[in-house]
Amino acid sequence: MLLFCYAGISDAAQNIRIEIPEVVYVQGDSFTLGQVARISGGNNRTRKALADVQVFADRGRLSRNEVLRAIQNSDASDARIELHMPQFVRIEAPAYEGNFTEPRELRTPSSLAPVIKSLASWEGSVEVSASSPVPDGRLIDPASIVPGSSAVTLRFQDDDGRVRALNVRLTWLQNVMIASRNIKRGDRITAGQLISRQMKITRPGMYASTPGEITGFTANKNIKQGEPILLRDLTSSNMLKRGRQVKIVARLGGIRVTADGILLEDGRPGDWVKVRRADDKRVTLRARIIDENTVEVHVE
Repeated sequence: MLLFCYAGISDAAQNIRIEIPEVVYVQGDSFTLGQVARISGGNNRTRKALADVQVFADRGRLSRNEVLRAIQNSDASDARIELHMPQFVRIEAPAYEGNFTEPRELRTPSSLAPVIKSLASWEGSVEVSASSPVPDGRLIDPASIVPGSSAVTLRFQDDDGRVRALNVRLTWLQNVMIASRNIKRGDRITAGQLISRQMKITRPGMYASTPGEITGFTANKNIKQGEPILLRDLTSSNMLKRGRQVKIVARLGGIRVTADGILLEDGRPGDWVKVRRADDKRVTLRARIIDENTVEVHVE
């Protein structure tokens, strides 16, 4: 679920993107936004101000409203904030704490890859490189890592309580669907047009990783043989059936909000259909189908 919150209205406002995954690994109920979110865009001062914002979880969940409240009370009032997170994020204690006990000779940067994957909830692969060996002690920070981050500082604490930092660079890899032949605009995607290839990823969620995710979709641009297929370059021409779960998008001024919904009528992309909120059967809306998973409501 996404929510776009524009904290400022100036034409010169900075554009800041904040991404928080569905599950974050952090100790306690109070932590900074920088510990659980990937913050990009804007200048260093604004990003640091947002990273230092304190947020509070309630019974193991961090709510979107809590993040919005914290942002609104921060020193980033001149920024235009684009927040990507579910309604609630699950907070879990780091599974790795106290478990990173490999013998010293095995503690190379590459041995950190499983830990990085766990902290990021990443199903692909990750390569880790560093300019120095892994310090003695257990890994104590960070509590979570956002997939796609190019670098991160790891902190280790030894038995004497001394903390040492290690800067590592991260390369994220994922299986991506590649066009095995030229695909023309308007063509429907078939499994025979696709091959799988592992690629470096900087922005997760841009590519399909299996043929089943895009088979039957229609290309809205020409795709050359050997090119990775971007999800944004495809639309679904399939009939969406009544009862399908979709994401409802609504815009009002500078705010864009989404909610989970249910189709009440059959339709194809471009059609106007009735939908209802998944959490409230009484709320029925008229929306236009954008793609297989999204409908848009226009609010006057």
